[in-house]
Parts: sequence; structure tokens; C-alpha cells
Amino acid sequence: MSMCASSLRRVMAAFVPAGLLALAGCAGAPPAAQPAPAAPPAPLAPVFVLDDILGAGADAIDALLGPAALVRREGAGEFRRYSLSKCSLLVILYPDENGEPAAAHVEAAALRAGEDKPDAGECLAAG
Repeated sequence: MSMCASSLRRVMAAFVPAGLLALAGCAGAPPAAQPAPAAPPAPLAPVFVLDDILGAGADAIDALLGPAALVRREGAGEFRRYSLSKCSLLVILYPDENGEPAAAHVEAAALRAGEDKPDAGECLAAG
């Protein structure tokens, strides 16, 4: 055997086992920790609630929601439409036990024809 081949064997004998040990150590190492998934955002507090509207007078409702987009009086009743971010809010006022107009009925309507009718609570919550 030549001198070169003998030297090569000695070098390989010294480094190959060390390399195998290093690889074996990697195989047993725990995987890198994965970051925990982000928690879903907390639901936002409702902007308005139905109890803010029912029983309130026109001035109080306007102060809360802004001016009505449409006001129509029929007899003792009054129909008011408010444009909110995701729907139209329809409020019907009738005289209360003191004869003052107060919101007796609240309903939500879609902003565009063909859209599903939203729930009044969800409409108010979105603002």
C-alpha cells in the first residue's frame, strides 16, 4: 500500500467516527420549539344595543345614532330610518303612557336590495 493511501486511511479513521457521532447527536435533538398560535382577537364591545333605543324619544335616538336619513309621520306614529355601517335601522315611535313619542318598535333592513335581512341586535352592535 502506498504512503498516500495509508495516510488517507488514518485521516478517515480519525474524522469519520466524529462525524457520525455528530450526526447521531442531531438525530436525538428535540425539534425546535414552534411558536404558539396567536389567540383569536377578543370580540369588540357592541357600539349600540337595543336597550339604548327602545323607549327612547326621537331626540335621544338622534343624539345616539345621528340624524335620521328619513322621517315620516303618520297619524300619532313616526317612522325613522337610520343608516348604520352594515344596515339600516328602522325605528317606529308611538306616544307612550305620557303622550310622548317613544321608540316602540325597532327593526333592521339590508343596505342593498337582495342582501339578507340582518338581526336588529347585530345591526346595532356593528354601529
